[in-house]
Amino acid sequence: MDPRRKKQLTIGVIAVVILAGLAYGFWPKPIAVDTGIVSLKSMELTIEEEGKTRVKDKYAIATPVSGMLQRIQFEAGDYLRAGMVVARIKPAAPNLLDERQLAISNASLSAAQAALDQAKESLKLASEESAYNEKERIRVENLHENGVGTDQDLDRAILADRRAQANKKSAEFGVKIARHELESARASVQWAQHSQSTDDDILEIRSPVDGYLLDVPNKSERPVLTGEPLMEVGDLKSLEIRVDVLSSDAVQIRPSTKVRIMRWGGDCNLEGSVRMVEPAGYTKISALGVEEQRVPVIIDITSKQQEWSQLGDSYRVVAQFIIWQGENVLQVPTSALFRSSDEWALFTLEDGKAHRKTVKVGHQSGLSAEILGGLKEGEVVLTHPDERIEDGVKVEARN
Repeated sequence: MDPRRKKQLTIGVIAVVILAGLAYGFWPKPIAVDTGIVSLKSMELTIEEEGKTRVKDKYAIATPVSGMLQRIQFEAGDYLRAGMVVARIKPAAPNLLDERQLAISNASLSAAQAALDQAKESLKLASEESAYNEKERIRVENLHENGVGTDQDLDRAILADRRAQANKKSAEFGVKIARHELESARASVQWAQHSQSTDDDILEIRSPVDGYLLDVPNKSERPVLTGEPLMEVGDLKSLEIRVDVLSSDAVQIRPSTKVRIMRWGGDCNLEGSVRMVEPAGYTKISALGVEEQRVPVIIDITSKQQEWSQLGDSYRVVAQFIIWQGENVLQVPTSALFRSSDEWALFTLEDGKAHRKTVKVGHQSGLSAEILGGLKEGEVVLTHPDERIEDGVKVEARN
């Protein structure tokens, strides 16, 4: 071959290679993207807040008369039996009651008697409701075993029975307290009518109920006045939980809403049920200095007491209110969605390109969103699409 022609051919080949390299370097490459799969699975909408346990039936033992309190021998955490002497007081020498004071004392005695009668009626009603709910639970269980009724019906019957039993126990506690209040009122009138006090006059204060000693503000021997609190007694087996939620969340919570109780220190989550959403809220300043309207929500623990026997009064827990649940819900990662005018949209990955689609969105949790229309199971969507992604742009999934 002619050397000159050979040189020209070599230069041409080199030029073609250079042009091809430049074309390859500047040719648009597929954009690497994160992807997710449209899937059918269970979904739930929850509200999560911190709360504290508290003893449902708590009783403050106070002094019925003024005098010198002897040193209290009990410690917080001790278990007290009903009728056990928990404190002793040497009453101060009283002045004779005038007609006005006597009328006030007798009125207090009458009020205590009326409170006891009312507590007895409440116990009678609670006992009847407990008996009815127990029969209803047994009936629903028998129907369920024969294939009649749903699991939800059975759950509701069991929950109603447990709540009725708890209300009965609380009513029994109320009768004991009312009876103790009546005895204290009688003792107050009797000691106040004494014309003098001797060294043998010692008034014994007894525990009105079985329970744990929760708090003793001052154990020392000291003078006390009528009505001064000495200690608190409560039954740790009747705990409830108070959770203060935002008012905007409180409107979504109803009585009997299921609650998942987490991070309380045990090995497993506990189950609970909302007993009451209080009708009045209050203003709270958050840690960031923002004013918030909070509403107290009271939760009953429905798990067996053996599972949470280590819980005590004012223990921290995290409550997760289950607002909505669904099975076989078509859903996508929430990060795939974006607003387009007044509609929701996302990008799907098909044949190496991004395709924009408008979808109809239902419930949204923190990480997932329910899709009511516009997609089908198994489609691949782009999560976290940025400003480079447009309809028809070449994309490839990241490894």
